[in-house]
Amino acid sequence: MSRVYLASDLKLPGKVWAVKESFAAPGHKVPVAQEAELLISLNHPRLPRIVDFIQEDGSGYSYIVMDYIVGEHLDRYVKARGGRVPTEALIRFALQIAEGLHYLHTHRPPVIHRDVKPSNLLVDGKGQIRFIDFGIARTYEAGKAEDTIQLGTVGFAAPEQYGGRQSDGRADLYSLGAVLLYLGTDCKYSAWTQEAEDCLRRQGHGQLLPVLERLLQQRPEARFASAEAAGEALREVLRAHAAEASEVSDASPSAWEGPPTGGQPAAGGRTAVIAVIGASPGAGTTHTAIALAHVLSRSAKRIAIAEMEAKSPAFQRLARIALGEFASSAPRQFRIGNVQYVRAPSRTEWIELLTGGYEYLICDLGTGRQKEQMEEFKRADLSLVVGSAAEWRAEELERFAETVGLSGKWPSTWKFCVPLASASAVKRLAKRLRTRSVYAIPAEPEPFEPGEDITAALRVLCGSLLPRPKRSGRSFLAKQKL
Repeated sequence: MSRVYLASDLKLPGKVWAVKESFAAPGHKVPVAQEAELLISLNHPRLPRIVDFIQEDGSGYSYIVMDYIVGEHLDRYVKARGGRVPTEALIRFALQIAEGLHYLHTHRPPVIHRDVKPSNLLVDGKGQIRFIDFGIARTYEAGKAEDTIQLGTVGFAAPEQYGGRQSDGRADLYSLGAVLLYLGTDCKYSAWTQEAEDCLRRQGHGQLLPVLERLLQQRPEARFASAEAAGEALREVLRAHAAEASEVSDASPSAWEGPPTGGQPAAGGRTAVIAVIGASPGAGTTHTAIALAHVLSRSAKRIAIAEMEAKSPAFQRLARIALGEFASSAPRQFRIGNVQYVRAPSRTEWIELLTGGYEYLICDLGTGRQKEQMEEFKRADLSLVVGSAAEWRAEELERFAETVGLSGKWPSTWKFCVPLASASAVKRLAKRLRTRSVYAIPAEPEPFEPGEDITAALRVLCGSLLPRPKRSGRSFLAKQKL
């Protein structure tokens, strides 16, 4: 379907990308644009992040530029360590795969991978599973009778992928079961047979039999209802296995290097992006974004905030104040305290920010509704909508909900923050928006040195994404160095 190249970035020395090249002969259409649009909307540490798409220009070639992930294919990783995977390590791999599938299946619209197999799963240097190929992924369409194209890898694809009905998330759960069976039988079997069951028992994975048997049911309705349900069943097996192992006091530790016991990396070692957008002008979008950036700067070393609305004068005024009242011109990049400010970055400059080693990148979208701005908002690690607490302006937040088409179906990473809102106003807005993710932001006259109240509010708003503070803020009006 395509080739994938390792590409060196000529503008960013030492930076490399994975570039997927697809070719469509005359009269044949390759849905690479659909794949790029799909990837752009996704943002999860287990998935590659797309940074650019070059559309077919008549030559037949199209290119997707994405993160290059260093690692080993899951089957090669296991074989290189003797093939026999300890039960605990096998379950932890399964939980990581189920976590990635849960994100895809609860995406709106739901995304069905349709090709989960060991060669499409990488184990990175931290022992974390990373999904690397979405070439035949599709979005689930309610009411559709069957898949338009029957694709999938024989031995790992669910029976329904070969025609007759539309594949949903349960098809990926079948593939998860096939992957686990394959790894648990020393890479010999991926289909449920008596020989496979006997081999699984000989390998010491008898505790996994009930879960695998259910994952590998021929009928989708006989499998687990969701990746979350499959994950809970796997955690039950892990708990039982750990309890049993703790009773064997003379057991020697395994020399097999399996995945770590911790959860997923916070942002996969990359820059965490927080997007802030206003439901209407004057709602306090930039003020909130600046306060958030300076809260972050107290405990992280490299923070940047980008003003994405080219016509906004806010950062231009800030630059002149920061550099002195008589500055002849306002630079497009400047510093205030420990925060790097960037005005209206180009596409290339935005990619440089994403790959520039920043721990956090605040994206101030203003009230923009352009396609590129909404794409950045939707795929951010945290997406904040700033609106007014006034009852007569509540419809502004509702209009935003109508614009994005997600009223009452908000992703877990989307939060609504309302400056100066009372508890009753928050409750009222939460009811109108049909979400609990509405947060009040207290008054803060000095966002460059946030006080305790707004700092606490932002930490509640952002949850575990924000680190604990380590140092106090610095004066805004101090002379800055470029």
